[in-house]
Amino acid sequence: MPRCVDLANLSRSELRKRERNQPPAAIAPAASSRGVDNTPRKAGPSNRGNSRYTGCSETQVSLLRREEMNTEIDGRLETDIAWVVDRAQPADAASKALADKVTRTVATRLESLITGKPQPQAASTVGAPAQSDESRMVEHAHAVIPWFQKNGNPSGLERPIYKQLSAFMLLVAQLLKCELAGRASNATGAGLQRLILPYEKVDTNPEGADDGTKIDVGLRSCPVNSPVEAQPDASYGRALAVVEAKGRSTKALWHQAYAQLFDYSHNVYYCQIDRRFIWGLACCGSEVRACIFSNYRAFASPAIDMTDKAGRSELVRLLVGWSLCDNDRLGYDDTIVWNSELQCYEISVPCADRPGESVPYYTDAFIIGAERLFSRHCRCFLATSTRPTAPVTEDNPLVPDCVIKDTWTFHDEQYNEPALDTGGNSAGSTSTGNSRDNSDGSRGDGNGEVADKLARVTIGGEAVFCWPPENFDLSSLTERSEIGILRKIDARLRHRVDLDGRYPRILDGGWVFQGSDTQRVLDSTRLILGDLDSAQQSRTPFCVHMRYAMTPIGEPLKYVCSIPELIVVLHDVMRCHAAIYDECRILHRDISDSNILIVRPKSGGVHGMLIDFDCAVDKSVTKRFTRPECSGSLPYMSVGNLERLPIPRTQLDDWESVIYLICWLGAFGINDESRIVGGNLPEHLDEIC
Repeated sequence: MPRCVDLANLSRSELRKRERNQPPAAIAPAASSRGVDNTPRKAGPSNRGNSRYTGCSETQVSLLRREEMNTEIDGRLETDIAWVVDRAQPADAASKALADKVTRTVATRLESLITGKPQPQAASTVGAPAQSDESRMVEHAHAVIPWFQKNGNPSGLERPIYKQLSAFMLLVAQLLKCELAGRASNATGAGLQRLILPYEKVDTNPEGADDGTKIDVGLRSCPVNSPVEAQPDASYGRALAVVEAKGRSTKALWHQAYAQLFDYSHNVYYCQIDRRFIWGLACCGSEVRACIFSNYRAFASPAIDMTDKAGRSELVRLLVGWSLCDNDRLGYDDTIVWNSELQCYEISVPCADRPGESVPYYTDAFIIGAERLFSRHCRCFLATSTRPTAPVTEDNPLVPDCVIKDTWTFHDEQYNEPALDTGGNSAGSTSTGNSRDNSDGSRGDGNGEVADKLARVTIGGEAVFCWPPENFDLSSLTERSEIGILRKIDARLRHRVDLDGRYPRILDGGWVFQGSDTQRVLDSTRLILGDLDSAQQSRTPFCVHMRYAMTPIGEPLKYVCSIPELIVVLHDVMRCHAAIYDECRILHRDISDSNILIVRPKSGGVHGMLIDFDCAVDKSVTKRFTRPECSGSLPYMSVGNLERLPIPRTQLDDWESVIYLICWLGAFGINDESRIVGGNLPEHLDEIC
């Protein structure tokens, strides 16, 4: 079992996080003890730790989040995308042919059940199901029939749809299981990977939610030998997809359904450390749309009309695809696996010394989860490369010696191309007048973190993203990534003994590949979404999956014990910042409370560590360009950065961020004991002003 802590001493938010997911379906968040909640995160609409929510009540936060989700829909959702259901189909030709055949058979049998009339039979091995199975099929068919009628829901209420949709899922699963069981008995190979079943409770707050919001229906992936029945104990840690339903199909209700689906689905990312992308379903009246969420874009299928035979067949095709495809088509990561023997997760990290190989690391606690729906989905784990000699338990805990950072970075091949230099308004820039707050706390063109590190040009005020060719060279992207920057810093500053532990050092790391050893494929937006057309590519950031192990382990700034200790930590960090710039020509550009850690060596004492070089730039490469972009955390941005002034970014911008950080800590408290939250905020500010 995972490491245990004294739950009585945890805050409500920490208790919620601890309840989110338990192995083997998910990993337990680390406790709030020192040294575990340490690695940066970007604040976003899904993260209740976002600085923009400081001083807000729970109700206010919920309203703000819903408003932000409405904005996300306008900026990130593409509708009526024909290929969405295709992405759920098996990748190999044989399995896809089987899925197509099974879809036709199941759809035919479905029509027979709901109409009570024999249908022309596709080639089938369903035969005669057991009497109990047949009875359940008839029962499910009877429950779902009103959903298939044009006026089947005269009240316009959404609650009847919950049961009807669940009954449809159970009916298809039962038909599918019977069909594939028949094929297996004929020695043709079942091909069934899993059953897609609904949770028993509808309109429920699943385990792992970060607030009290309720999902309408949840879907779970279950083993093929599972009984076909609704699943107990709704949990985001085990959910394949969230379903949001409305009683009627109107433009306004579709917008509401998408907003709620966006808001709830981020919990799946947080609770499942091995999800690369996720699925969702939106349902309004008798119409359904399947949604696929990539890092910075969501795509919804055309409306699937359940009152029409062809529409019902299309939803069957989606469910059959989900049931027969490999795990990677559902968004799962094959390089993160639960080791049942050791009772911990085993994560493959690309080897630093042997390209093409990986090193197994072991973890039983994450310290940062992917809390946002649209982001780099940064996750951090306390880990060790030393294989445990016995199962990890409370009495035999895992002893971590490093932090694994799993994230997605941007392909920015044209980041420094002279062709993109437009004389002060170069690639990545937009007019100052059009800038607005993004979901991650930055300001720009609505693409959040995308605003400053992408291959893109600006045409008519719109960002146009540039996808690389299928077999592009990764070496230049590696040099500009955080791994490349940290390796350069270490190479230049390793002789500086006085800076040991003041910046992270890479142990292993590189790009993540999915698939078998004989057929490894780079994990990227192309692998998730396929080759989009040129128009869709121009609107979709191209991201590549990266993972690396770093040392030392620190603790967040909120665990500073005193003002003198805070002074020591900030002094160390900015001394390191100056050395990195002077000797490496690298500018950090994101000084914030999340990116400064406290390190307490075993020998005693305390010092600071500067982390998160995702926004850093190598000025020796980019110094010839003026880039009025926004990067960093909103409360600590310099004026020039915030206003996107067409002047070069310098060390002074980062020093200005330090001043704002000190002011922030002075206003809201330097640690958990002095932190000001909720209704006490206005009174406190009056006292110090």
